[in-house]
Amino acid sequence: MKTITITSENGETFSSISNFFIDYHMTQANGEFVKIYIYMVRLLEAGQSISIQDIADHFQCTQKDICRAIRYWVDRNVLRLEYNQKNELLGITVMQLTPPEPIEESDANSGLDLLHQSATAKIYPISQGRKPVPIVAEEPKPTHAPILIPSAPEVPEKKTYSTPQLRTFEQDKEMESIVYQFEMYCNHTPTRSEYDTLLYMYDQLSFPADLLEYLIEYCASLEHTSHRYMEKVAIDWYQRQIKTAEQAKLETAAYHELNSAVSRELGLNRVLTKTELRYINTWKNDYSFQQDVIIEACQRACASNKISFRYINGILTNWHESHVTCLEDIRRLDLENAQLKAANKPTNNKKVQNLTFNDFNQREYNEPDLEDFFIHEVQKMSEQS
Repeated sequence: MKTITITSENGETFSSISNFFIDYHMTQANGEFVKIYIYMVRLLEAGQSISIQDIADHFQCTQKDICRAIRYWVDRNVLRLEYNQKNELLGITVMQLTPPEPIEESDANSGLDLLHQSATAKIYPISQGRKPVPIVAEEPKPTHAPILIPSAPEVPEKKTYSTPQLRTFEQDKEMESIVYQFEMYCNHTPTRSEYDTLLYMYDQLSFPADLLEYLIEYCASLEHTSHRYMEKVAIDWYQRQIKTAEQAKLETAAYHELNSAVSRELGLNRVLTKTELRYINTWKNDYSFQQDVIIEACQRACASNKISFRYINGILTNWHESHVTCLEDIRRLDLENAQLKAANKPTNNKKVQNLTFNDFNQREYNEPDLEDFFIHEVQKMSEQS
């Protein structure tokens, strides 16, 4: 295969783009935002001052478009705005980028938090001005046996394996299958720390081979192949007492279905971000909305040409506060809002008359007059310049 060499001509300058920007920030960003960030780096290398209007003219767009892109990168700690003591904008700093911490990756958890409803009741703080109501009568005793909610099992601490123990596991056919699954989805042979994590899940958490293989496949589908993330998911499943691959598939099916439905409705051909997943978590768990209600909100956002999770969250929050639980409640709420708007509409029975402004003497121009006026104005501008 032929190779090529990339060179530059004398006098040509270059701007250096951080690989961390390319690896962790560029993929999910709007292409226009990426172009503006690259131009910011170019201005940094040149060391020249410039206005927002100059940048807008360079890209042939509005100042609002430039400000929206800058705000996007500021929110993600890629750029920083610098102000003086009078809160006047002085400049923009290109931040030093770093790779995300491993703990941030595991914060996404297994995704099952979107499905898991706590067995215990939610605890809400008692307001300061409200006194607890004393219990006067004794609660009647249940006629049936109480339902006991099993507590989550204690997670065993990871132990270190000796060389003879490792050799024993190397001859284990199930462990061999697990390692093969890891290599297939992670595209490399497990390191010692990764192998220890696989052993921890297989031996100490007692995950059968098919469950552990599905866990690896599941994490890879979320584009999280870090062994720390896999361990986090495994502990989550262990505490929920998920012991078979069938149980895990049932738990994750609804999660994938809702995410896919939202992405499909909004036309998103990418992996959802952590912020977007938190929104979906709120809609499903906190608001207890079914998928058809969430999709209805997405469709209304698209119809209004406001495709953003924040806008959709505003719709669903309003429905939640209005005690909406199904599509029929949405239609009822729409009807009430329409009636309220019609009732509040001011009535004006006065007829609007067509008025003519006969008292205004309109100036009439003919074509030669307009031409003389234009020439005069152009000459005046030339003299001023």
